Amino acid sequence: MVEVYDLSMQRAAILQNAFDRIESEQINAVGSFQFTLPADDPKNQYCKPFWYIRNDEGQLYRIIAPTRTRESIETKTYQCEHVIATLIDDVLFGQHVVGNRGTYTDEVIDYILGHQTVGRWVLDECDFRRQFEYGWENENLLAALFSVPNSFTTPYIWKFDTSRYPWRLSLKAIDAEAHPSFYIRAEKNLLSFEEERAAKDICTKLYCLGYGEGVNQLGISEVNGGKPYLLASQDKIAEYGYITRIFVDRRFENAESLMERGKALLAELSEPTRARTFAIADLYELTGDDLDKAEVGKIARFTLDDTQTYITEVSRNHDIPGDVSITLATKAVDVAQTIADLADRQRIEQVYSQGATQIYAQSIQANATQQVKARLNFYIPAEMRIVNAVKAKISLSAFRSYSAVTSGGGASTATSSSGGGTTATSTSGGATTATSSSGGGGTATSSSGGGTYTATGWGGGSAVTSGSGGYTYTSSSAVTLDARNTYATDSGGYGSANHNHGISSGRWLLTSNGSLTPSGSVSWVPSGAHEHAAHSHTVQIQSHTHTVNIPNHDHSVSIGAHSHSVTIPAHSHTVTTTNHSHSITIPAHTHTVNIPNHTHSIEQGIFTFGAPSSATLYVDGRNRATVSLNEEMDLTAYLLNENGKIDRGAWHSVEIEPNDKAYITIDLMIQGFIQSRGGNTV
Repeated sequence: MVEVYDLSMQRAAILQNAFDRIESEQINAVGSFQFTLPADDPKNQYCKPFWYIRNDEGQLYRIIAPTRTRESIETKTYQCEHVIATLIDDVLFGQHVVGNRGTYTDEVIDYILGHQTVGRWVLDECDFRRQFEYGWENENLLAALFSVPNSFTTPYIWKFDTSRYPWRLSLKAIDAEAHPSFYIRAEKNLLSFEEERAAKDICTKLYCLGYGEGVNQLGISEVNGGKPYLLASQDKIAEYGYITRIFVDRRFENAESLMERGKALLAELSEPTRARTFAIADLYELTGDDLDKAEVGKIARFTLDDTQTYITEVSRNHDIPGDVSITLATKAVDVAQTIADLADRQRIEQVYSQGATQIYAQSIQANATQQVKARLNFYIPAEMRIVNAVKAKISLSAFRSYSAVTSGGGASTATSSSGGGTTATSTSGGATTATSSSGGGGTATSSSGGGTYTATGWGGGSAVTSGSGGYTYTSSSAVTLDARNTYATDSGGYGSANHNHGISSGRWLLTSNGSLTPSGSVSWVPSGAHEHAAHSHTVQIQSHTHTVNIPNHDHSVSIGAHSHSVTIPAHSHTVTTTNHSHSITIPAHTHTVNIPNHTHSIEQGIFTFGAPSSATLYVDGRNRATVSLNEEMDLTAYLLNENGKIDRGAWHSVEIEPNDKAYITIDLMIQGFIQSRGGNTV
């Protein structure tokens, strides 16, 4: 039963009239399926390009193109390819490099499948854990996927599961020494067979070359003990001799990956391809299953000569029971196919970006001293994949000057250096006494004076207020008084006369605690007759201020008429000069001299100074070597970083420090392989 599915994987029709259903499965390749329909079958409308076909719940295919045939009845035959071919519809655009240390085979496969526009395929199982590096440029996903195990020396097979979506693929190892699943027996199930043994492509010595050209082309010497070639085993060399081939695949940019691919290829080429195609009536499996279980990758044994290998191709006509053709081969892919594929690859890769060896030079001439080095800067671009050599020629001679006296000058001011700041002391002198002649005496009288002086508008017209005051006074003793300020006592010892304290009726005296309200044990009564025992008096003056007003007034002072008389008696003056010296201090100072504008005559020529005999070489700021007066040097090793590489896309420097004043010449030459895309080898 043939089913048709649209692009969304929805079943569109069942082709019950399909016939001549032939399915061909080849190991590690895109399988095919074809079927035929009558030309007038209405189901032809569902057989559209790229719609999907499934036969008897088997693998899934997609329609490529119909072929119309006119015989006794007009028919349409449809060619289909396995849906693994859908990976051809997507590409790795540009350059892609993935793998190497820390990245395993399954991760590389996931990287490729991750570039699907529609995620139809996912990785199911992977038996390999290699860490090879891969590089692709503008490659479709299927070609990239099938190239992943190309460097494996172990036989392998790609398996596909299209019974569920998304579809699964697995990369499985083949054990060619395992117990066979099928037997091909003469006079039992073998109808006929055809054998091909190809020896013309034998190779026992294989040179491997990768990216680049000429001396810059990638080889395997650095990872193969200095040898650019691989050798087959000694028994193969003894059997076939030295047969040399050159394997060139510029897709490889890593020497280790190139060598692994060369080993896998040499293993195939060192032995003739032996392929047998069998037409069989039946195929027995050890488990007793029928021949429809025959699949590529399973182990089969040919009992006629006891040859055991794995099935590389199965072709089956589903409309004729037992019509099965299988191919057993010693290699998964025929050597001729491998060589043809390499030839095709080499033709295709010519459109890849290449490059060429470039040489460029630069130089500098400069005076230098031990304090100021001569410096040459140069640039190595990121596109320079291989640096073959960086060479320099260094020359030292005497320091150069091109004139002895310069012209022009004057119209300037020069200031001398600082001076002064000293102290000078004279010799000792003095110690004399000089007396003037006698003189003086007499009386001097001033003219009369006096009168009256009056000051107006002075003072008054203001009030002066004193600061706050007040206090409390308590007498120190108690007295007994009567109303008449006399001492009088009655029989009880109290003053008995009526008297008046001069307090207006209705007012109260303060109590001893300062309260305005009577309290305590003292009772007070209004002014009138009363009596009391001897007691002390407390007088309290509250805090208050005093204000004094001074009216505005004038002051008048009268000075009477008078005269002044001064009498100076006769006298003389004596001046004594003591013994002394003089000290003079000159402070620090400068002198300014003006030089008028003037000119100097020029003496032209080349004047030299210094006698250098050697110099120190600095590369990228590091002391690298001592150079003589004339020396040619290879600076390549001095430019290596800690990883043994030369930094790309960066400026580098060469500096010369002479041991005396010197004139330095540096000529630099750089040779390297430049490509139009990045990536470094050296």
